[in-house]
This record gives sequence, structure tokens and C-alpha cells, in this order.
Amino acid sequence: MLCWGNASFGQLGLGGIDEEIVLEPRKSDFFMNKKVRDVGCGLRHTVFVLDDGTVYTCGCNDLGQLGHEKSRKRPGPYI
Repeated sequence: MLCWGNASFGQLGLGGIDEEIVLEPRKSDFFMNKKVRDVGCGLRHTVFVLDDGTVYTCGCNDLGQLGHEKSRKRPGPYI
């Protein structure tokens, strides 16, 4: 999985990185041995669906858009 773009809310799923903008495609170590079937992107969050149906989310959760407890920024994928 390659990710790049705005990372200010952790929405790229790259973990706790310092950069707010990632200009070059970067591999996500989290998804190294996983098969991603689908990706959905919002303004400040991302949803990843794996081949086995597992759903991971990351990014801003101020409106509960990640599907778990509110008001927590998730810089890395979270089930």
C-alpha cells in the first residue's frame, strides 16, 4: 500500500509521522502482509477494507467518522 498527500490528521495510516504533507509515495508497513481490497477517503479520514472483510480506519474522528470513540485522532490503522 502506497500513501501520500495530506497527513495532518493521520489519515494516510502511516503512523505517528512528523510531516503534515507527504509529497512522495510511501509504503505503509502496517499493510505489508495484508491484502487491501478497497479504500475510502474522506477529507480527514480513511477507511481500508481487507480481503477478509476486516475494516481499519485512521485519521480525524471528531464526528465519529472512524466508527469508534470520538475525539481521538488515529495516526495509524485501527480496527
